[in-house]
Amino acid sequence: MEKSRLEMEFIDMGSKKFRIAIDEPKNGITPQEVKDAMEAIVASNIFTSAEGDLAGVIGAKIVTTTVNELEF
Repeated sequence: MEKSRLEMEFIDMGSKKFRIAIDEPKNGITPQEVKDAMEAIVASNIFTSAEGDLAGVIGAKIVTTTVNELEF
């Protein structure tokens, strides 16, 4: 079974990295859709870190892993 995760990385007001991860993003999501969503997150100010509000976007990636369940 293959699993994927969208990892979005931001910078906060204290210049620290802040990551939001979403399991199983929709197939075919484009880089522009991800960028637009990340910019909307920053603009709406809905998340904060220990260092304060999110200040900007660093980048994003989709991580895909293969999981092999073991049966006993």
